[in-house]
Amino acid sequence: MNETLTSSGGPRRRVLQAAVATCAAGALAWPLGALAQGADAAATAWPERPVTFVLGYAAGGINDVIARKLAAELSPVLGVPVVVENRAGANGSIAAGQVARSRADGYTVMFGAIGQVSVNPFLLKKMPYAPGDLIPVAKVADGANVLVINAEKVKAYPNVARLVEEAKLRPGRLNYGSFGPGSSSHLSAELFAKAAGIKVTHVPYKGSAPAMIDLLAGNLDFMFDSINTALPHIKAGKIIPLAVTKAERSIALPKVPTLVESGLPDVTVASWFGVHVPKGTPPEIVNKLNAAIRTVQAKPDFIEHFRQQNIDITPSTPKEYGDFVAAEDRRWGGLIKELGIQID
Repeated sequence: MNETLTSSGGPRRRVLQAAVATCAAGALAWPLGALAQGADAAATAWPERPVTFVLGYAAGGINDVIARKLAAELSPVLGVPVVVENRAGANGSIAAGQVARSRADGYTVMFGAIGQVSVNPFLLKKMPYAPGDLIPVAKVADGANVLVINAEKVKAYPNVARLVEEAKLRPGRLNYGSFGPGSSSHLSAELFAKAAGIKVTHVPYKGSAPAMIDLLAGNLDFMFDSINTALPHIKAGKIIPLAVTKAERSIALPKVPTLVESGLPDVTVASWFGVHVPKGTPPEIVNKLNAAIRTVQAKPDFIEHFRQQNIDITPSTPKEYGDFVAAEDRRWGGLIKELGIQID
């Protein structure tokens, strides 16, 4: 009996070894299975607590305006609060990096713009995130920018042609503000300057609102801003619109010509905005969030609210938005390389 128990080749020992191995495998498999089931359950139950939209730009700008309106409309659809957190800086890369490093559970979401998504990878030497770290969920909206000047400068620059003429007479002396390096306002101005054959000085800000303050104070010669945020100042007569950047005129500014009409046929730009989540977020959550956003986008009052400000609501599936982003990457990446724009 004892000999059978201690023998390495005994049949009873082999039976015991098999039993121990089976128990060990079962002990290991149970937690893994439970974890998988837990993850599936969390995705199915999402959302169970507040969702945070992390925004890479300052309060008061077009990104902030659209994000907050969407968040307010999205909250009753999801059944939980949707809050907006502003993390301005580095053309939105600080916010994008924060979201990329967050748990992929659908509770930390990036409300992104063209700069963070399709510009930074080509513009910045050091990136706190890789493009693949963020998954496209839905395109939300797009809209034209408008070329504006301080009202006191209208005698000097009553139209685009005079602004270009003045810039040619004083190379590098005229300056313009932007939301930050690589933002749509920056690229709009650089594309404008390239097409017009002028040299102007770029003054970057951490968002539209602080740039507008300096334009209103007369510290900037011109600026490309979103129509949405520029409109109140235009109506108040504090700034004058010279041209819009889309191929067609704005409903909000029907008397203002396009840059194409102003003699620059190759200058058309649209700012766009979309929602992204961290890589690894369950597809079920991505699809749920996309469906909720599209529910809001289908509301007539939501569409009309932004239509009056020349902002077009642009519903999409996650795949459609992903394909769009890829095309924009090619477009803006090529422009940035051509212009030689880069930030340390």
